[in-house]
Amino acid sequence: MERVIVMVAMEEEAQFLYPLIENGLVEQPPIRGIVKSFRGEVDGLTVDVVVSGIGAVFAASAMTAALSASPAMAVISCGCSGAHIPEQRMGDIVIGSTVVPLQAEVIDRHGKSRLAGVRCLMTEEHTKEFVAHPVLLRLATEAAHAVSAEIGGEGAAPAPRVDIGAVGSSDLWRQSPSLIAETHAAHKTLCEEMEAHALAQVCRVFEVPFVSIKDVANSEIHPEPIQLDPIHHIVPDTCQVGLHAARVTARALKLIAANPSEVVMATAEAAGPPSPTRQLSSGWAASPVRGAEGPAMKAAKRAATLGATRATDVK
Repeated sequence: MERVIVMVAMEEEAQFLYPLIENGLVEQPPIRGIVKSFRGEVDGLTVDVVVSGIGAVFAASAMTAALSASPAMAVISCGCSGAHIPEQRMGDIVIGSTVVPLQAEVIDRHGKSRLAGVRCLMTEEHTKEFVAHPVLLRLATEAAHAVSAEIGGEGAAPAPRVDIGAVGSSDLWRQSPSLIAETHAAHKTLCEEMEAHALAQVCRVFEVPFVSIKDVANSEIHPEPIQLDPIHHIVPDTCQVGLHAARVTARALKLIAANPSEVVMATAEAAGPPSPTRQLSSGWAASPVRGAEGPAMKAAKRAATLGATRATDVK
């Protein structure tokens, strides 16, 4: 079974995904670390929608639990974000070519901050950004432009802006326009949210291709009369957080379903040489046993099988 996991932080975001998944979503048995999860299909592709909870710890916990339960060919982080550029308005779309962990920083003796990146062990290089897999990035970008054109054609609202670039991610909610401008200038971030960096880091450990698909729920640069705010316990009805991200994600899932062998090969490419971080995840690290198959070999075999099946169908 080829499976894609769509991670969302909140039920308020997930609600827009549910109607876009075919064959009726079935709630899955509870798994410790996951708020809730549902399984359905998109064009024959198995899709799990996983609600993690808000913030890095809940995101990492849910992602680890979901990938430990069974393998996945890809993970999509779907949901809302805050604008980092003045041109963005509520509903605009951001596709993350990278995810930047904004709170992995060092503040020196003079009070100056610099991005330090994350690492598991002292012997590892710091990771200052998590790069989306090019196959998933291409499909997500194609989906975003198609959905933007659809929304513009519907006439009820202007076509949302589509930006491709860095998604800033941390547990810090920036409301200061000057701080947002500094962050954008330093790291070229297009938006900020709270889960994607943790999800991407777990996906790296599990060797699973990853991409983030976001929409803008609020702008602290040009605040709207009603928008998502950190003091809210209930999302205002006029703030359809994650609606456009859900539509883009659903379109991307259709593209993945139409190109399964290409995405499976992406899984094989994601499984590079074993690192100390990967070796900490027993069962996913390359096995020292002679002849044992690591995730790269298994993914390559799945891709070959899918290719052979398609070739037979053509004949």
